[in-house]
Amino acid sequence: MGSYRGMDTPASGLRDNLGVPMVPRGFVDQHELANAIRSVEEALHPDVVLIRYSLGSDWAGDPSIFFRVLLSDEAAKPKRLQKVAQSVAMKLAREVDVESFGLHAYLNFRSKSEQDKLNEPAWA
Repeated sequence: MGSYRGMDTPASGLRDNLGVPMVPRGFVDQHELANAIRSVEEALHPDVVLIRYSLGSDWAGDPSIFFRVLLSDEAAKPKRLQKVAQSVAMKLAREVDVESFGLHAYLNFRSKSEQDKLNEPAWA
């Protein structure tokens, strides 16, 4: 096996994160983040009931933000869901610049009636 990018270690198939700054959770301005998310909620109301989020690592250990988007029952109907989900994703990408925080974004959607049945605190 040869060297990887001039390093003396063999190429192992691992991702090359050399020179890529990793942003620890503590460096994210959570006030700024909360304001941007609130702006998205307001702009997409009544389709979006609320957006919650948590910060953590994804399956690969990369710093990430996990959005939980609660939709109105009307917005969650099959005929509207794809368009609404795309609108939410685009608006979050524009308003909440997660890349500037060094985060990967993940979105999960749930309808209001589904949350009413499941009653999970993380979605409230």
